[in-house]
Amino acid sequence: MGDVRDVPAGAAETRYGEEERDGRRPSPRAVALILILLLLLCAVVTALDVWMDRGPDEIRFVTRNIGCLQCHSELIPATRMPSVHDPFRLQSCTTCHSTHGEEVERTVREGGWRSWRRVRTLLEWLPLRLVMGAAGSAAGEEGSGGGGRIISAETVREKGRDSELTSGPKELCWICHGDLGVKLGMRRQHAPFAGGHCTDCHDPHASDFRVLLKQSERDLCLTCHPIGPELAREQTHPPAAERHCTNCHDPHASEWKGILVKNQRDLCFICHPSVAPLSLKPVQHQPFLYDNCTGCHEPHGSDHEPLLIKDEPPLCYDCHPVIEKDFLRASRHPVDTPGFGCADCHDPHGADYAALLVAKDNRMCYECHMATIGVTYEDSRHRRTLCVSCHTPHGSDFAPILQAASPQVCLDCHPRYDEAYGHPISPTYWDTAAEEPLTCTSTCHDPHGSASPEMIGVPYRVGGFGAANLCLSCHKTVGIEF
Repeated sequence: MGDVRDVPAGAAETRYGEEERDGRRPSPRAVALILILLLLLCAVVTALDVWMDRGPDEIRFVTRNIGCLQCHSELIPATRMPSVHDPFRLQSCTTCHSTHGEEVERTVREGGWRSWRRVRTLLEWLPLRLVMGAAGSAAGEEGSGGGGRIISAETVREKGRDSELTSGPKELCWICHGDLGVKLGMRRQHAPFAGGHCTDCHDPHASDFRVLLKQSERDLCLTCHPIGPELAREQTHPPAAERHCTNCHDPHASEWKGILVKNQRDLCFICHPSVAPLSLKPVQHQPFLYDNCTGCHEPHGSDHEPLLIKDEPPLCYDCHPVIEKDFLRASRHPVDTPGFGCADCHDPHGADYAALLVAKDNRMCYECHMATIGVTYEDSRHRRTLCVSCHTPHGSDFAPILQAASPQVCLDCHPRYDEAYGHPISPTYWDTAAEEPLTCTSTCHDPHGSASPEMIGVPYRVGGFGAANLCLSCHKTVGIEF
């Protein structure tokens, strides 16, 4: 037998523990220490990642709403967007949403995956919450649910199918946006606004576009208003071409047709200031006077410049059908030829003269006829006679667009002429020099003036400028000699 020695009790325990370690059975204390270190490392790494990749606003948002964001984590990056809804960023989810789910009584066993997901969220955000001084109640709320525990017959909140809003969709937005309420009484309503479908256009949380729009306004309006065919026309209105719809239209409501931000005239004057002074003219075109710019102009695009609904003169004929009949007569002004139209004589907006003429009296005609007629006419005895006393400005059955047949048009002003004692001027006589019916103007007189005080025209001279030679231009052919 060997020596028997007394072994202290503590030594025996120590040796037994070493034997356990030799058998690769770690003590519970070591396991707990390793787990704590790993969890601490995870928390530190996560916290650093959060602090470096996320801004203070996002951190505050998450710590306030950590209960909701455990399941709705896809909303966390939304706080970095350029446009963020204030309740979403500064308040809490329950500002707009009711508590999600319903209370039921059941036995709950927290499984491993659910416990890990909960712990992971807490590890990610709870340290930040503690640092920001929000640990009090939040830490108690989140720390009460450990992983894997069995909770029997306890009232818990079970998720329902949908989250509910704290108020109806129409009323909820008015809580903060009551200033828009006055628009509900306006005559012209945008359909989504009138129906309370705010989220048709706006994202309730955050957006990359101004005022929380779901898309850029240049694209958003086109989803309901397909004006592409209008923009494909030869001429486009710049605001429409660049798709700045809200330059002209209010996205909610307005008192004016087309939900315009102003009445048509004042709105158009913003970009067309040269037209604005015409609103002060004594004579104004009815569509212009009564705020109907789109009665003649297309607001988006047109194939007829300047953005006209149709070309002149058909556009004018829509409101002036009697004038259209004048231009169907045998002698007429050529308004349907390129480069000449109604607007060459009439201002389509406003003017100082009757019938919207761009000039007064004979100066109106001289705009085109100065070189050929105006010079001699101003030196003639007819200079005080208006052109329209003899000519119609649109069309006539008598050339050249006369008010009546010659010589009757002359006799209206020269009634004392007695054909019994004067030269015959009836169309029943033939002017052999002009080879046309004999009238006052066929050979003898030029109604627009000549070098002769008597306005005698000498297109067929026999010699010299005397009156006798004028007579011979016709009478020599019938055997009269001098």
